[in-house]
Amino acid sequence: MTQRLRVTFAKDGPLRWIAHLDLMRTWERTIRRAELPLSYTQGFSPHPRIALAAPLPVGVSGARELIDLWLEEEISTSDVAKRLTVAMPPGLVVSAVEQVSEQLPSMQSCIEAARYEIRFDRNALEIDVLTTAIDELLARETLDWEEQRGEKKRRYDIRATILELAVRASEDGATVLSMHLSLLEGRTGRPAQVLLALGVEAEPLELVRASIELSEAASVVK
Repeated sequence: MTQRLRVTFAKDGPLRWIAHLDLMRTWERTIRRAELPLSYTQGFSPHPRIALAAPLPVGVSGARELIDLWLEEEISTSDVAKRLTVAMPPGLVVSAVEQVSEQLPSMQSCIEAARYEIRFDRNALEIDVLTTAIDELLARETLDWEEQRGEKKRRYDIRATILELAVRASEDGATVLSMHLSLLEGRTGRPAQVLLALGVEAEPLELVRASIELSEAASVVK
C-alpha cells in the first residue's frame, strides 16, 4: 500500500530559472538521494509518482509551493522531512511534510487562486501613481484582454482574474505590489499580464508566488 505525502517547499536562488520539467527531474533526483522508496506508475514506461500543484513561470520564486509524492512504504513525516532536507540542492527548502489521503483528488484539479508579491525599486515606481492605477482597474466591471503565447492568442476578461490588488512600501523602502489572482480553469490570472493592464513598465526586482490556495476537497490531512 502506497503512502501519499504533501510537501510544502520554497524555490529560490538559481533554481528559480529552471523550467517546470527540470524542476520535476530535480525533485526525482532529490528523492533518490534521500533514499526514499518513491512509487512509480505501472506499464511499459513507468513514471515517478510526483505531482506539483502548479508550474512556476521561469524567473519566479515560490515561498510556499506544494508537491505530492507517493512512497512504496510508510515512513514518518518527520523522517521524510529530515531526509529531504539533507538531500536538497541549493534553492529548495522543505518547510512541511504531511500525510494526506490517497482518495483526495489531484491538487491540479482543485487549485483556486494564488498570492504574489512583486518588489520594485522605490525610484522605479511611485506608490501614488500605482495606487491610482489599481483603483481604476478594480473599479472596472470587465476588461477585455488579448494575450499572445507563442503562436496562440488568448482572449479573456482580465478583470475577472483579479481578486485583490494592493501596494505598500516595505521596511527597506522598496515598493511592493500584492496580487491575489484566480487560477480557476478559464479564469487564470498571470502577474505579467496584470502588470501590463496596470501600465507598469518598470522591471521588478523580485517576483514571488507567496502561496497557492486549494479547495477544501484537496486539503484534508490524513
